[in-house]
Amino acid sequence: MTTKQENTTKEVVSEEKSTSSKAKSRKRLNLDLTPEAYTLLQRLADESGKSMTEVLRSGLALYGIAQDESHKGRSMAVIDDGEKIVKQIIGPI
Repeated sequence: MTTKQENTTKEVVSEEKSTSSKAKSRKRLNLDLTPEAYTLLQRLADESGKSMTEVLRSGLALYGIAQDESHKGRSMAVIDDGEKIVKQIIGPI
């Protein structure tokens, strides 16, 4: 029979193994930003409640979508509630 403490210990050990294996599959990157880019990154992180890393990952994913669509001859746009294009991102990106 296992106790609650033993189950908790097993869960913690399992989480540590999972975290360490994820860390090994990731790549670390040093980034050199202009003061303006850093300020923008910090603002986006603060406003979204995300870390700077999460903001960069989201931005990278969005950039990937934009580039993939650009290769198909499509573009991305910001559209308002009336379905009017407010801003258009013109490729190739």
